[in-house]
Amino acid sequence: MISLLVFFASRAKAGDPVNCSNCSTAVDSYRSLTNIIWSCLATIFLCTWVSLHPNVPKPVDETKLNKRQRLRAFLKDQAFPFVLLLVAPDLVLIWALRQRLMVEYMIQNGKVPTRKHGFFIIMGGFHKFSRSAPLDSAPLDSAPLDSAPFDPLIGSNVEKRSRDKTGKDHGEPIHPLDRFDVCRLVDDGVLELPLEVEIDDRSKSDWIAKSLVLLQTLWFVVQCIARKVDHLPLTELEVVTLGYVLFNLAIYVVWWDKPQKVARPIRVFCGELPERNAEQEWFKREMDASRWYTDIFNKIPGCQGDSVDLRSVEQTPTLFSGNPPRRWPFESVPTEVLAVMMASVVGGLFGAIHLIALSSPFPSDKIFILWRLGSIWMTIAPLPTLLACIALPLWEPLRRANSILGKIGILILLFLEVMSVALSRSLLPIGYVYGRAITLVLAFYTLSSVPPEALRSISWTNFLPHI
Repeated sequence: MISLLVFFASRAKAGDPVNCSNCSTAVDSYRSLTNIIWSCLATIFLCTWVSLHPNVPKPVDETKLNKRQRLRAFLKDQAFPFVLLLVAPDLVLIWALRQRLMVEYMIQNGKVPTRKHGFFIIMGGFHKFSRSAPLDSAPLDSAPLDSAPFDPLIGSNVEKRSRDKTGKDHGEPIHPLDRFDVCRLVDDGVLELPLEVEIDDRSKSDWIAKSLVLLQTLWFVVQCIARKVDHLPLTELEVVTLGYVLFNLAIYVVWWDKPQKVARPIRVFCGELPERNAEQEWFKREMDASRWYTDIFNKIPGCQGDSVDLRSVEQTPTLFSGNPPRRWPFESVPTEVLAVMMASVVGGLFGAIHLIALSSPFPSDKIFILWRLGSIWMTIAPLPTLLACIALPLWEPLRRANSILGKIGILILLFLEVMSVALSRSLLPIGYVYGRAITLVLAFYTLSSVPPEALRSISWTNFLPHI
């Protein structure tokens, strides 16, 4: 992206007609190409940085890692989620929506008191540790185990027994705890959930930074709206930036209660965990039976949690959104399908925003056609997935209807479901990727021939009441 920016921006030199050197209007009434590029890239970067709320990384002692291991950990835990949000914000939105719906499910069933606690559990906020030294080798507190107070910086009261008075015995990480294990440990009195303020203390969220990013984003959107009202065209790069603003705003709202960039989980020393329940056994079997290609298909719609057993991994996967409840499929529609439906709607709106640029002048008819095809592909690509999700709740009523019309309806619905799934998993994703790629490339390519009207500044006095 940076190389494309440098190449295409270098083609628009100060002496070109696109910079309005031949215009009779004052120079102050025009904006420079550098200002447009800086405003767009700064808005995209800031929105992405603030809206990203990754899962908790693997708890390791970075002081014991060499430079290569530190670089690998940085690329895996920080750079990859950021690049994923830049390249595929729709996948991150599905991931965020599924996490949010999973949290709502936990609240409705009385498993957690607040959304913040639910997010903290799902993102891997509790991690099982083993004692790195024998229990008898460290002096123990004379207080009984159950009477030891809960320390939010350490974790459960059981953890204190594995540490000496110098605090050097921090244990060895084993695996993150899923929602089943955390809830059972809380019910057994072994683990105590931290307070909301204690979770906020682990979060890297800063209201000052968020406020500045919000002001920058609002100012960019206001300028785009004002240009359309003032009948001034937008550059293609500004239109692409508007699409990113839409996605990041939706992600930020969904993750409003999720702690941001938590670097260390709460260490839990609880000995042997109880036997897996039926749902955990199911996830274990799904994980053992999964293959690399099934993992890819699960990550695309954000269904990675369907085949992950947290007891079998060292850290919470990047796109993990929680193990969904294994119930009758039609009853699990709100938690399984609603996320994909909402992401499809936002994805269609993202493509529709690119249609705004069709009213702007293009360097040539070929570029105009390419942009139009890419925008239309992005707009219609999520529709089959959306239709399949909408039709899914109709299966149960038609199945119970003991009539010829019910059977005919089942056949029609089955045909539509098969076609929708086939399209949403084959041709349309290719078209969607094509649309995203071609519009992004053209957004930078058209910077080499920006029309004079697109460089004209907004006349803010036209928006002020006057006589």
